[in-house]
Amino acid sequence: AAIPQNLLLWLGTLVVPALSRAGERRLARFISWMLCRPFFRWWRCARTNLDIVYGDAMAPKEKERILHASFDNAALVITDYLWFGRRTEERLERHCAAGDDTIRRWIEGDFPGVFVTAHLGSWETAGLYVAAHGRRLWSVFKPIGSRAVARRMRRFRSGCEQRVIPREGAMTGVLRALRARDVVAMVLDQHVDGRDGGVYLDFLGLPASFSPAVGTLAHRLRIPVLVLAGVRDRETDRVVLRTFREFTAEETAATEPGDLTRAIADAIGGMILRWPEQWLWAYRRWKRWQPGDDPKRFPWYARLDPLAPPFVPPEAPAP
Repeated sequence: AAIPQNLLLWLGTLVVPALSRAGERRLARFISWMLCRPFFRWWRCARTNLDIVYGDAMAPKEKERILHASFDNAALVITDYLWFGRRTEERLERHCAAGDDTIRRWIEGDFPGVFVTAHLGSWETAGLYVAAHGRRLWSVFKPIGSRAVARRMRRFRSGCEQRVIPREGAMTGVLRALRARDVVAMVLDQHVDGRDGGVYLDFLGLPASFSPAVGTLAHRLRIPVLVLAGVRDRETDRVVLRTFREFTAEETAATEPGDLTRAIADAIGGMILRWPEQWLWAYRRWKRWQPGDDPKRFPWYARLDPLAPPFVPPEAPAP
């Protein structure tokens, strides 16, 4: 599998950076068209996830529209890795922007904090934009694909002096960055098994496991958390960084870690409902259920998480 990945990467490195922005978009649409057809399991997974969240409240045609837009966005994320790798600062200035005063305050600030985002919009390009504007930013990085692909992704994230922290043993690097008054960026819509410390919270209708790391760190260190998204604005052809919710240092200090983790998860869910066309619906978000839960509630791809705590149904409201 590594040879085809390396070959595609080599060809993409030659071709994509030389394209215009319009040409890159056309290539991304072609890649999306290719992904939607031979990889039916991805499409099936994405459609299942949409059904979990919206059920019969959304018409089938609208679900199809959102799915196609989601795959288009995912393909553009892939091509952006290569396209923004050349003339990076010039292209960021033309095609990215801070969308509100809160984002600008964090970029211009000199305080430790955590950016929380999801696989929504152009999450990678958003990190580049922050680092290009002088804010010391560290992102937690999990290598995927072949070694060459992982190196390319790391090189992309290191553009404009952005730092990366390997996911394995990340806590040491995260603490070092925060003590230096830097910002750490984390993508928190991924599943975390019970054996790795994941906690199950209601997420868009079903229990899903989240990492409690941000809630715990923010509470103990009394640092702010910003939930944001790098949203694609089709009219201006820009990636616009938008604040969804900010937790101030005073709020994180006064909120218990479990409650803070739950509030962050709710904010991520809210972002997805606000910009559903730009979330990665093909990700297996509800991939585990807890002991004692009903497996029939979960999608076809889900399996038991044997090390998760037993499922405790929520209390019924008082009559």
